[in-house]
Amino acid sequence: MVIFSLAAISVTLSSCSDNDDTSGVPPTAKQTVLVYMPWSGSGIYPYFLKNITSFETAIENNRGLGGNALVVFISENSTTSYLININYEHGECVRDTLKTYSFTECNYTTASGIAAVINDAKLAAPAEKYAMAIGCHGMGWIPAGTNVAARSRTADMQGKNVHQTRYFGDTSNSNYQTDVTTLAEGVTLSGTKMQYILFDDCYMSNIETAYDLRGATDYLIASTCEIMIEGMPYAEIGIDLLTNNYEGVVDGFYEFYSKFSTPCGTIGVTDCREVEQMADIVRRINTAFPAGVNDLGNLQKLDGYTPAIFYDFGDYVSSLCQDQSLLATFNDQLGKLVPYKAATETYYSMLTGNQTKIKTFSGLTISDPTTNKYVIREKTQTNWYKATH
Repeated sequence: MVIFSLAAISVTLSSCSDNDDTSGVPPTAKQTVLVYMPWSGSGIYPYFLKNITSFETAIENNRGLGGNALVVFISENSTTSYLININYEHGECVRDTLKTYSFTECNYTTASGIAAVINDAKLAAPAEKYAMAIGCHGMGWIPAGTNVAARSRTADMQGKNVHQTRYFGDTSNSNYQTDVTTLAEGVTLSGTKMQYILFDDCYMSNIETAYDLRGATDYLIASTCEIMIEGMPYAEIGIDLLTNNYEGVVDGFYEFYSKFSTPCGTIGVTDCREVEQMADIVRRINTAFPAGVNDLGNLQKLDGYTPAIFYDFGDYVSSLCQDQSLLATFNDQLGKLVPYKAATETYYSMLTGNQTKIKTFSGLTISDPTTNKYVIREKTQTNWYKATH
C-alpha cells in the first residue's frame, strides 16, 4: 500500500485522458465513487489522509475494485487541491495524480466549481453510475456563515479530556463553507444524478438536507449527530460503498462505532425519492396541528446545543400529530424514507464532552421545533420548511 502523504501527492501530473488503454479512453466502470474532501482546516486534514488509506485497505482486502472506480478530490491547504485516481495493480493500490487545482481558478464552494470537479472525475473515470462521499466539517442544513455561538468553544476544548469530532476546525471561515443548496445545484449542473451522497460530516442526516438534495441524489447517507474525528470506517465499508450495499454500510458503521473507545455512532440511509411524499404528509400534519409541540424537554435531541437545534424527526412528529390515522400514514412513509438506520445506546457531543442516551431514533433529524436564537429565523427559510408550512 502506498502511504498517502504530501510526498505521495507530489508526482508528475498527467491529463485526465491519460491511461494505460491504447485508445486513450478510460474503460467504463460500473460505478465511480468520488471522494470529495475540500479544505476544512489543518486539524482534520491528517484524518482525511487516513480515510483514503483505509479505503485502499478495503480495496486491497477485496483484491480489486470489482469493476468500479475510485477518484479522490482533496485539498492539502486553502489554495491547492488535487484530483487523484486510485487503481489496483499487482496486489496494492496505486495513485495517479491527474490534476492540480488552484482555489482562485476552481472555487469549490460555488456550484460551477463543484460541477467542474465532478466533470473532471467523470472524464477520468467514466462509469454507468456515479456516487459521492464528502469528507469535511458539517453543520447540517445551517447556512454558510451562520454564527453558531458554540463554535467559539473550540479553543477552550483543546487539550482537555475530550474526544474530537468532525464538527470542529476552521468552520468559522465562511470562505470555505458550502451551502447544501449550492452542492445540489453543482451536482445538477454537472448533468449527473448521484446514486448516493454520503456525508462524512456531523449533523448531515436531517430532513432539510434530504429535501434539498432530492434532485441531486437517490440516497443520502449521513449521521444525525457529531461524527468522531476518525470519520467513516472505510476499511470496513469501502466495498459496500463501491457496490451500493447500503445495509452493509450501516452494519459496518455500527459494528465499528459500537466497539469504539467512546462507543457512539448514529447513521441513516434516506431514500430521497420518497421525500416529496413525506413533505406532503408533514404539511397535512402541520396544517392540522399548527401550534406545534409546547414541551420540547421530552423530545429526543441529537446534538449538544442549548437550546437544541437537531431533534429526532420521528419523535417530533409523533409528539406533534394527535391524529392516529395520520400518524400511521407518517410512520409508514418514514419506513420507506429511511430504509436503513442504526444507533448506539448513546451519542457523543464534543460541545458537552458527554454521552447522551438515545431513547428513540428514526435516522433523521428535524429543526422545526428549535428555539435556538442563532437559527430560529434561518429554519423558516429552508426549502423543507416552506414546503411543509
